[in-house]
Amino acid sequence: MSSTLVCAAVGFAAGLVLRVPVERMVAGMSGVTVGVGVRLGRPAWPRVPVAPVLGVVTGGVFGLLAWRLGPGLDLLAFLLVAAAGVVLALVDIHTLRLPDSVIGVLLLAGLTLLGMEALALDDFDAYARALLGSLVLATYHFAVAVCRRGSLGLGDVKLAAVLGLHLSWLGWHVLIAGALLSFACAGAAAVLLLATRRARLDTALPFGPHILVGALGGVLCGEQLVGAYAGW
Repeated sequence: MSSTLVCAAVGFAAGLVLRVPVERMVAGMSGVTVGVGVRLGRPAWPRVPVAPVLGVVTGGVFGLLAWRLGPGLDLLAFLLVAAAGVVLALVDIHTLRLPDSVIGVLLLAGLTLLGMEALALDDFDAYARALLGSLVLATYHFAVAVCRRGSLGLGDVKLAAVLGLHLSWLGWHVLIAGALLSFACAGAAAVLLLATRRARLDTALPFGPHILVGALGGVLCGEQLVGAYAGW
């Protein structure tokens, strides 16, 4: 319990300073077209949340991850994804782009930290599964991006590689649940925006926030969801 509270406090402190990089990235990436023939026609999103709100959200996610995973280098890898995920989600919402610099750092950090944890635990099967899961999830999202042009961007594919690495570290059931939840979240959000007339059928919508929320759901309850479906 103490580690959970400590991580929640660290997450709250980290969240307080996230607004500055978000606003800088949004300002630097605004007004850019996405893909071929896809313009940034999108709903008028609200402004970036104030620092206390970001602190509460980030602190809550940190606490949940610490409660689920327990101490370890893998927890540190997941916390880095959580903090960067808040930034990525907000930037994607406002610009429909995901910065390669952030995703690249997350991938390198994940490979390093999970590799060190695998070495410490002498569990290289989990690391091999993580590498394969990263490739599988990225390939799947790339196939969706190619088959349905404009639905996903290359940034989403790269983020899928990062999240696939981390989700598969915990097990295939976590990867499956995270992937399914991400598309379920995206579908529900699209229906809501269409119903409230904040979007049209040809409106480009961000997918990054949904894949991040789905990944969090997979980490927290992926085993239970897949087990309930499979009748374990």
